[in-house]
Amino acid sequence: MKNNKQLVKYSKLLQHYRNLFTTKQLEYLDDYFNGDLSFYEIAKKFHVSPTAVHDSIDHSKQALLHYEKHLQICQKSEKRLRLIQQIKDPKIKKALTLIEK
Repeated sequence: MKNNKQLVKYSKLLQHYRNLFTTKQLEYLDDYFNGDLSFYEIAKKFHVSPTAVHDSIDHSKQALLHYEKHLQICQKSEKRLRLIQQIKDPKIKKALTLIEK
């Protein structure tokens, strides 16, 4: 059973670090986190074993945590967004929000 809190956490991390993964890893991760597919369903789709999918996703999750621990891109982005929300001037707020995206 997938934990929704964990899904959101890894989905956010994946948005920031997706360029650090191979195409195959991204396909597995997108299907698992964003497509809500099981290991079995992903394995069937790519003609591999569920164990191979599990290992790949587990390794990728560890990599995401490692990247965030050292680079803190997701944490810094969320902090910037919180600070932008505190800005009163709508023009400045809009400009900064566009830059963040």
